[in-house]
Amino acid sequence: MKLAIISDLHLGKRMYRTDENGINKYENIGYRVFDEYIDNIISENPDLIINAGDIFETANPSILAMNKYVLGQKRLKNIPTMTILGNHDFAFNNKNNNCSAAAMASHTYFADYDIKTVELEGILFVMMPYLYAKKEAIAEYFEKCKILTESSSCEKKILVTHGVTDKYAKDSLISDPYMQFSDEFINMFDLVIIGHIHTPYDYVQNGTLVISPGAMIDYQAYVDRTGPIYLDTDTMEFTKKKIRTPHIIKKKCTEDDINDILSNVDENIYHITYRGDTNKIDNDLFIQAKNICVNLVIDVDNIDENEAEDSSIDTSLNFLDWVNKNYSDYVEIFKNAMSEGGKLN
Repeated sequence: MKLAIISDLHLGKRMYRTDENGINKYENIGYRVFDEYIDNIISENPDLIINAGDIFETANPSILAMNKYVLGQKRLKNIPTMTILGNHDFAFNNKNNNCSAAAMASHTYFADYDIKTVELEGILFVMMPYLYAKKEAIAEYFEKCKILTESSSCEKKILVTHGVTDKYAKDSLISDPYMQFSDEFINMFDLVIIGHIHTPYDYVQNGTLVISPGAMIDYQAYVDRTGPIYLDTDTMEFTKKKIRTPHIIKKKCTEDDINDILSNVDENIYHITYRGDTNKIDNDLFIQAKNICVNLVIDVDNIDENEAEDSSIDTSLNFLDWVNKNYSDYVEIFKNAMSEGGKLN
């Protein structure tokens, strides 16, 4: 069986600025990339699509976000889909009313607030959505999953869930107070497909393959690493199809190349450290670059390199000179703060 694996779409997520028409560039890119994911999945024609949670950015998303998701699911109507809710999709009010935004779309197999299982081609798929609850309820939730899994006679068992494994927590120092999976729990399965962590990762533990496709847009990354994963359940071999999305690009520049850099920005997140005269920055190019990219920050660094290396320089004196020149009435306030242990730099 060929699986297409995706997770953490976060449809409707807004970041950085919104234009005068109320359109957020990051949000719009998310909808476009979602369409590109769907194009890629249709071209690969898998037997089953698995979405491991965090479909939306919030549990009660905008009408626009829900509409984009429903339209996308309609395009995938000829391919069975298996979807669970992630922590961003969870809301206590929705759980109490047995509803969710994702439920309005057409899914072949869907688990919102409880564990569900399905057998396909001799494989047990265990769908375990994210759950916010007290420690005792979480323990019962895990025990229920264990009982359902161990009672199955299927030779191959696959867990689809949303959380953090113990190994990932140890390696990355990122844990989860609700859905964290022990090595013993992971070892009940042949394959664990896990959402929640936006970084794509995979490892094999005692014969169990643990795999995360990462987020649809990995906006905290410094490299482009997004796209669906395609996995063969017979061989457990998999590949990742890259789909270009915004990521962080850091650059250092001077007056010699700042305008060339601004002329060549694209849909990424730019952190530029600039050493030079700000009057040398072409304002038209700067505005053009701001409109093209997701976000652009230019940090102006005018500190002399020799001064920066000389730790004996008391930068607080320069600051007090500036205060005295511009706000002379406040000099004594700052001096008193410094004498009481404060440091100005």
